[in-house]
Amino acid sequence: MNQWYYGSQGQQNGPITETELRHLIGQGLISRETLVWREGMQEWRKLLEVTELQAPPMVSPGQMGYPQNSMNYAPNSGLAIASMCCGIASIVFCYVNALPGIPAVVCGHLALKKIRESEYPMAGRGMAIAGLVTGYIGIMIQIATIVFFVIMFREIGSFSP
Repeated sequence: MNQWYYGSQGQQNGPITETELRHLIGQGLISRETLVWREGMQEWRKLLEVTELQAPPMVSPGQMGYPQNSMNYAPNSGLAIASMCCGIASIVFCYVNALPGIPAVVCGHLALKKIRESEYPMAGRGMAIAGLVTGYIGIMIQIATIVFFVIMFREIGSFSP
């Protein structure tokens, strides 16, 4: 494995492995303008000129090949959040359950598809499922309410003189 050297504050640092060098780059301790060198190179070069360090590192099957964000967690799907909020609203609002229930179901299905097909890890699957469940329950409550009133008015109409 190649041993790398880099220049920082007018001093030569190293030797370090490529993995350690990439870690320093990821932390922002080494910029694209930093001079780097390894055995086999004729001269020191700026990091941005070294093509082998521009490509993402090869990862073993046990490692995740996803880029890490600065917060070290996967972002939530906005559609999943919207689905859950609309689903909760569909349970809370008594006589108009289907109004927020429909967007809850639509957003929930779209969120699950987006999470499943995302190139990078994305959180929110549980929220999307919660939105789907509560949205469907809200729609079913609305349908049951309509059926109840239709049957009730039909029965009241049959008792008329």
